[in-house]
Amino acid sequence: MRTDRTYFFMAKPGEKVRFTDTTASVLLDLVRGLAALLVLSVHLRNMLFVDYPEAIQHGASKLLVIPYVLSSGGHQAVVIFFVLSGYLVGGSVMRLLRQRQWQWRSYLLHRIVRLWIVLLPGLLLCFLLDSIGLRSHSLLYHGIIPNYETGDISQLHTIKIFVGNLFFLQPMWVPTYGSDGSLWSLSYEFWYYLLFPLGLIAIRREFSWRTRCACLIGFIASSWFVRIHILPLFPIWLFGVALTMVPAPRLGLAVRWMAAALYMPLIFVFSRKAIWSLLVQDYIFAIVSALFLWIMLSAKDEADKSGYFTRGSRGLSRFSYTLYVAHLPFLLLAASLLIGTQRWLPDVRHIAEALGLLVVALIYSYGIAAVTEYKTEVFRHWLERNLGIFSAPKAHAPSLLRQEVLPGKDKS
Repeated sequence: MRTDRTYFFMAKPGEKVRFTDTTASVLLDLVRGLAALLVLSVHLRNMLFVDYPEAIQHGASKLLVIPYVLSSGGHQAVVIFFVLSGYLVGGSVMRLLRQRQWQWRSYLLHRIVRLWIVLLPGLLLCFLLDSIGLRSHSLLYHGIIPNYETGDISQLHTIKIFVGNLFFLQPMWVPTYGSDGSLWSLSYEFWYYLLFPLGLIAIRREFSWRTRCACLIGFIASSWFVRIHILPLFPIWLFGVALTMVPAPRLGLAVRWMAAALYMPLIFVFSRKAIWSLLVQDYIFAIVSALFLWIMLSAKDEADKSGYFTRGSRGLSRFSYTLYVAHLPFLLLAASLLIGTQRWLPDVRHIAEALGLLVVALIYSYGIAAVTEYKTEVFRHWLERNLGIFSAPKAHAPSLLRQEVLPGKDKS
């Protein structure tokens, strides 16, 4: 059986190292985890603190421009998620097709379980926390305290919107549910999961003409349905798929450090400077991100599994999907109890309180992940046994393939 070059590296002559055991895999985990952490920090700062110009007007130090800039880039973090998802999920689709192990039932079960095992509890928690906040009559829940995260959410708690978000119909038919505005990107991910295999099977000759025609019709119908909001960003996801088609480069540690030093500031530059239209900027940033990830794939050496760097990167990545889904309703309720009628000025006391809240949000998300995201494989295997669905033999693919890159996340 042919081995996919994406998932095996040569450690020594004649010796193969699984991708999951390489430093490259650890680096992708780190990128994913840091992207989720960036989204959290952006939402926290926007919700708690006044904008930078207002802070300066009240005599704040201009040095605060540094934390303000570092807590921007949430949208760019989601672009990173899309590129990672394309590389991991799209790569797994291509590998299964190439190895003649493709099964629609198994594939859809993997995707749905991965998404719903966190999304459903996240929606229920959003309902609970928002209900508490709305009953407190906090101005934050009615859009009276201006910020970039929440408006008036009192009209966003209907069964129709809840079900629509559960079945990934936002923003086509319904808005995002309640205060959990982060859910917009999960709908994008879901439809990309459908569009890519539909389009790919439609052009592969090993399938019957009936199967190809059915997939082509499905691809056209799905594309039309998501044509306004979701389809324009599909090329970003495909940039990640393109990474699976080129061999990993042969580069040293110094080059990877240099690439990281150049790439990280670009995240914040793209978040602050609108040189082109947002869509064009997203395409350009996605290409830059794909190039950066390609350079990271050059880390072909075997990772130190017991090292702090590996354990920290894996640990943060492991609950990043839950962090992405669960943090915003929690932050809003906490902010409604803390800030009163207006957002804070960034003084020492309030910055310390914000950092404390960030830590609590991480602990909260980790606790939810322990009973949801961490149980994904167990629950999926249980469903496979009871539904009579058998997965293809597990390939040695990146750890993220079994964790999903949702913003956070999939993907296996």
